[in-house]
Amino acid sequence: MLGLIKKDFLLIKSNLKSMAIIFIIYLMLSFQGIFDITFIVPLIGIMLFISTFSYDDFNNWNSYAVTLPDGRKNVVRAKYIASIILTVILAMVSFVISIGINYTKTNSINLDETISLLMGTILSNVITISLFYPIVFKFGATNGRIILFTVVFCIAGIGALITKFVDMTSVINMINGLENYSFIAIPIISLMLLGISYLISDKIYQSKEF
Repeated sequence: MLGLIKKDFLLIKSNLKSMAIIFIIYLMLSFQGIFDITFIVPLIGIMLFISTFSYDDFNNWNSYAVTLPDGRKNVVRAKYIASIILTVILAMVSFVISIGINYTKTNSINLDETISLLMGTILSNVITISLFYPIVFKFGATNGRIILFTVVFCIAGIGALITKFVDMTSVINMINGLENYSFIAIPIISLMLLGISYLISDKIYQSKEF
């Protein structure tokens, strides 16, 4: 399985130049106060990792991978583990950079706000992984992106309708109240989402023919 994880990181390495360009642009915007770097670095990393599915499909990798010992289980497991590692590493990098930017601009560090943004970013990445991976294992990288976009668009549309016709004050207050417990809530929610997503992806991959 370590070889499968290494393979995905080597695929990501081929896109580091484009990632560096995007990072520099958003870093400049962060210094100008237009954008918060805490959000973009982990999200860029996840989008790069999602691209590994496209490489796998293009090179018919899965047809070979399933012939390896415990190949079906390890392919799915490696994707999730590598994604988690990447998310944590980039989240820490963005955390350090965000603190550096705040200190450079204000000579102070707003640690609570930075940590809150970081936890929110990690949760958003976990939600992206949890939604996308079962879809892409089922339908492939290209169709998976289209389906994910459609699902997100529908969820956003339904959410907009709900907020228009339903008073969401109590829900917003509840979410704000849970913010004080984010250090506990977010890891628990993340583990639950990833666990459910992994079980679904594993079941899909076990029965899929290549």
